[in-house]
This record gives sequence, structure tokens and C-alpha cells, in this order.
Amino acid sequence: MFENFSVLANNRQSCRDFNDKPLEKETIDKIIELSMLAPSACNSQPWKMYVVSEESALKKVAKTLQDMMMNKFTNKAKAFIVLGECNATLKLGASLKFDRNHFVKYDIGQISAYITLAAESLGVSSCIIGWVNEKELKKALSMPEEEGCSIVIALGYSDTPKRKKMRKDKDKVVVEII
Repeated sequence: MFENFSVLANNRQSCRDFNDKPLEKETIDKIIELSMLAPSACNSQPWKMYVVSEESALKKVAKTLQDMMMNKFTNKAKAFIVLGECNATLKLGASLKFDRNHFVKYDIGQISAYITLAAESLGVSSCIIGWVNEKELKKALSMPEEEGCSIVIALGYSDTPKRKKMRKDKDKVVVEII
């Protein structure tokens, strides 16, 4: 099992060069099903996934990600998963100590990782996008005003070869306390 995850973690990278191959609905459904297994604080699952794959909706969403000439590659995405941030329902002990939305951003990070790893496991490339015109995106998807939205994941296939991962040295990022 470790070997499988090691290959998956080494292969997953942010893709900014999607090809023209269509992304099948069944594949998107599998990505969603796997990502729904992501953990969250008190199992609150404070998210809603807006799955965008219809051509005119893809164009609207891509436009909301391209402020200030950013993210032009999103025009070639075959699907987007927009993560709506909902109010969390925490267990009593946690709700007494923390604001009910204290963990939402962490939980959105968890599901983002699950989405991208699920996609990679199915041969689908992805890119997590945090450069979002939230007001326009929410309008384009008719999202409720009370929902936050700061993460969109672009999906598609790519012919671009995998890059060698460049990471800081372990001694720069790990502090061992023994």
C-alpha cells in the first residue's frame, strides 16, 4: 500500500496545460465519491461541491478565475470543482472552545487534497486555484450569499510530462523534538 501512495504522491502535480480530451461524467463521479471520504473536524463536512462540466458554465467559471490576467490556462479545463464553504456543526466540547467555523479552512484543505489525489489515481490532472473573484464566481453559480468560496479545482487530461519535484531539504522543514 505504501508503494501505491508513494507513486500517487510523487506523480500528482499542478497542471496548467490541459489537452482537448473530454472528461467523462463517470470519472468525475468517481473523483467526487472518493473525495467525500475526506476527514473534517467533528465530521462536520462543511463543504458543498459545485461540479461544473457544461461548456457555457465552464467559460463563466474560467472567467472568474482570470482577474489581473491570471490563470488563462483555465480556459482549457474540462471540469471545475468549486468548493463552497458552509457553516460547520461541531460537537459540544469543540463548539464551546472554538468558533463553529474555526476548522472550515483546514477541512477545505483536506477535501482539496482528496480531490486532487483521487483525480490523479484515475489519470486526471488537476490544479488547485486560490485566485478567485469570489463575488463573480458565486454569481455565476448562483451560490448562497452565506457560503464562502476561495478554492476551485480545475480538472482535465494532460500530455505534459511529469516534472521532477523540487522540495526543500528535510532539515529546513522538519524539527525533531526528542
